[in-house]
Amino acid sequence: MNLERKLAITSLIFATLHFLGETAWHIIFGQFLPMLIVDYIAVSLLVYGALKTLKTHTAVGLLCGAWGFEFCLNYRTLFHRVEKLQSGIGLGDHAIDTTAYVLAVLMVFSVTMFLLTLYAVNKQTKMPR
Repeated sequence: MNLERKLAITSLIFATLHFLGETAWHIIFGQFLPMLIVDYIAVSLLVYGALKTLKTHTAVGLLCGAWGFEFCLNYRTLFHRVEKLQSGIGLGDHAIDTTAYVLAVLMVFSVTMFLLTLYAVNKQTKMPR
């Protein structure tokens, strides 16, 4: 199995988990609807990029863009939580405290996937000398 296919399959698994987790969070804790929509946009980009990559093996650039968006979303969300924790808001609130740790792991995963897809794009687009 080549790198692009592995990245696409991993992306589909992650997109499914992201969709399920974000939907559960929204149902249990509620959140401002535009924030949920942004997560669904990220999931849609991952699914679209992964499916196109599986189909053509040359669409890994779409997947790279999706992971770039996912990384930025995780980065912004994590540091929003960190800011709340530093200001004392949410301290002791299990949902906010735990979510900050989960987001930190997700951010590391998403930046790793972004860099791997960027590597795959560069590998595909090398120009002959």
